[in-house]
Amino acid sequence: MFDWDTFARLVLADREVRVRLGRLDARVRFGPDDSAVDLTIASGEVLSVEPAGSLAPDLVIAAPESFWQGSLVPRPGYGHASLTAGGARFEGDFAKFGAPYFPAWEKLLVLMRRAACSAVEQHPPVPDRRESDDAVGRYVYVHNGEREARIYYETAGSGPVPLMLYPTAGADTRQWRHLLAYPALRERFTMIAVDPPGHGKSLMPLGEPWWEQTYSATRDELMGWVTGLVDTLGLDRPVFMGCSVGGQLALSLAAYRPEQFRAFVSMNGWLRSPPSMQNFDNWPYRDPATPLDYLMGRVLGTTSPIAPEDRRQETAWIYMSNAKGMYAGDNDYFMNAHDLAKDGHLIDTAARPLFVLAGDFDRTSLSDEDGAAAVPKYVAGAQYRLLKDLGHFAPSDDPELLCQALVPIMDEVLASCEAAAAR
Repeated sequence: MFDWDTFARLVLADREVRVRLGRLDARVRFGPDDSAVDLTIASGEVLSVEPAGSLAPDLVIAAPESFWQGSLVPRPGYGHASLTAGGARFEGDFAKFGAPYFPAWEKLLVLMRRAACSAVEQHPPVPDRRESDDAVGRYVYVHNGEREARIYYETAGSGPVPLMLYPTAGADTRQWRHLLAYPALRERFTMIAVDPPGHGKSLMPLGEPWWEQTYSATRDELMGWVTGLVDTLGLDRPVFMGCSVGGQLALSLAAYRPEQFRAFVSMNGWLRSPPSMQNFDNWPYRDPATPLDYLMGRVLGTTSPIAPEDRRQETAWIYMSNAKGMYAGDNDYFMNAHDLAKDGHLIDTAARPLFVLAGDFDRTSLSDEDGAAAVPKYVAGAQYRLLKDLGHFAPSDDPELLCQALVPIMDEVLASCEAAAAR
């Protein structure tokens, strides 16, 4: 399949693997069933990488041959870029040897790809835009019915149309920092990026015993904080754009609470959860026994495989530095409380345009029945756009390419808003 000696040299020399392994002592078997290797690890240092031997490993990381064939190419598609999306199996004490070191195991796949390919596709670093990186952060008290929260938000740009930006599950305004500094977007919009309650710099809602409750977001709850912020800030019918959970929320707002907005942009949001994800278990991301490193590794594996490496790592860091359980709580809404096949008819795109975007490295772009591409089947007038070379976390892992793709799309959004207003 490829040169195992090259893989061994890459693993032994890789500093990230060394950092991620901490003080682990273990024997880990990695690779195809019939040609795997054993990594001997002592105090976090990989001592050797040798063909699988007779000694029983502490952890086995394996996958079907088809997975490796699709993974060990310069540009792997969805399902082959990471261990988790590709259905790799873990055998052994996962809580002890798997979850705490998950970023290291994902890095092994990256190194295997490098060993197999003479060159691996990777986008260059994001340009330094510090001259326009001047977002201003503020706090404001927001009401959501009888509830209240002190919400943090950042603003940038001086365009005539407000644009509200909502993050992915469990994340915060830092995901949007590159868009807030992008000159062409700053000219068109006054951007407002928000930390939902319990995310980033926004604490949990005031006057509630949140420490006695398991955070589990509902559609009405999330919509209420957004519309409450629009009211509090006195925004004039902003465009709402969200990614992942924020993309779902754009669709829910368009169906149930459209009055305060002029348009909606859903990025990497589903029409509905496909059957394969309806039994998705969020408990591991709440379980006190599950380390945050597991979520970090999952996020790294979900970033675009060709995104700039420093931005991939930053995306995962944002997740690591947010409160445990917030991702799971947001995901409850994402997985279980959204179905446009049932309520898509409520969306009036003639009054408020709806644009649905999906990266071609994102799972939502792959399903014509349940993904983003299916939204126009149930929402008359919805506009679908495929974002080439982009993935699930495009605002943070490949922001330059996203901004280049977004500018003409957002011009379409503005033109559609003007046409709607003229009707």
